[in-house]
Amino acid sequence: MTSGRLISRASIVGVVFIAILYQFVLKSLIFGALGYSRKLQFLKDFPNIQCEKIDNLGLEGCEDMWLHDKTGFLYMACSSSQSRVDWLPAVGHLNATGRGLTDRMAVLDTRGPGSLASRLKWLSTENFSGINGDGTLNLHGFDIRADEQTDILHVLLINHRPPFDPMTGKPLDASKVGANSTFEQFQTKPGTDTMRHVRTYANDVIKTPNRVAWVTEDTFVFTNYLSAKAGLRSKLDPLIGGGNVAYCHHDRCKNASPGINMAMPNGLVRGPEGVIYVPSTINGSVSVYTLTADHNLQVIHTIKTGIPIDNLSVDRNGDIIAAAIPQAYRWIETSKAPFDKIAPSTVLRIRRISKNRGNSEESKSSSSSGLDYEVGKIMEDDGSTLPGSTVAVHDVETGRYFMGGAMSPYITICESR
Repeated sequence: MTSGRLISRASIVGVVFIAILYQFVLKSLIFGALGYSRKLQFLKDFPNIQCEKIDNLGLEGCEDMWLHDKTGFLYMACSSSQSRVDWLPAVGHLNATGRGLTDRMAVLDTRGPGSLASRLKWLSTENFSGINGDGTLNLHGFDIRADEQTDILHVLLINHRPPFDPMTGKPLDASKVGANSTFEQFQTKPGTDTMRHVRTYANDVIKTPNRVAWVTEDTFVFTNYLSAKAGLRSKLDPLIGGGNVAYCHHDRCKNASPGINMAMPNGLVRGPEGVIYVPSTINGSVSVYTLTADHNLQVIHTIKTGIPIDNLSVDRNGDIIAAAIPQAYRWIETSKAPFDKIAPSTVLRIRRISKNRGNSEESKSSSSSGLDYEVGKIMEDDGSTLPGSTVAVHDVETGRYFMGGAMSPYITICESR
């Protein structure tokens, strides 16, 4: 066989391979996850929603939020938008020398009188040493468990510490080894301006934590967003999937999703009925799980939203509020220039419904195994007002929605009318 024929056949095989790769992998990534073809709506298309940017209180880089439903205190894990350009391990920003030194938990009294500024507190830490005594945190996702008997709030924070050599104490190259992430547990009470450190959770299973959810008073689950802390494998996750959900009890942690092929699991939440909802940033699904007796996930349902999702929250009614990313390619641009670029946001409501209800044009139903969920769009924006949202929470009592973004230099408060 001549070399020309060999080259010709190799070319044909190459073309076929690329066509298959595009059809089954790249097409869904480009048009689905990255959202290049997705059309946007604007806030004006939602006349029942009125929104305001809050850009004068220093509430930057507030990646996650949690609402204390009893009091209306809104807890936020904030940073500086510019520092997240250097240090946000979940998106591969691994320049530890540029990490934020002022990350703090903010608390906003959302129902009180007076100006917003007068109702904002920044929590100081007690009994927490940080890195070599500097007291710093590098915040991401978190969860709070409210003790109804004592009013104590048990705060569990993801802390993306920079890596150090355990023998010499010298800093390591985070771009090669990733972050040295831990969970930090604090206690506080509503209305106070301090939180006391209780303990640190450090374990080899804690690789790329993105969101955590309490299960009981001493157990929790969390998502490892990526398969590896750094390197080629983490970069391949958008193409071939990766990440997991893990379970921790005291000092012991384990992979709770063996055999489950996840697609970059993001901001999980535990519902009032005890099930665990895990969203995907790649395919826009929300997988519904129960925990087995041996603390592994067992899937009972899958909700398809069609839009990549970051964090989930649950309101007083049991509705799931999802911060979705309709055009992820623009969010990626924003992550490199948060003051120069804007990223669109979508807020979805996922509601459990009875099976005898019909579907409306504005929503779509997903049902199996005795469960039924309805997905509806609450609002959408091109980034002019909503903050490239990575989290959205809903206060049923006031009808307000609160949104923050990991890269955004502001938060947004919306009123529903």
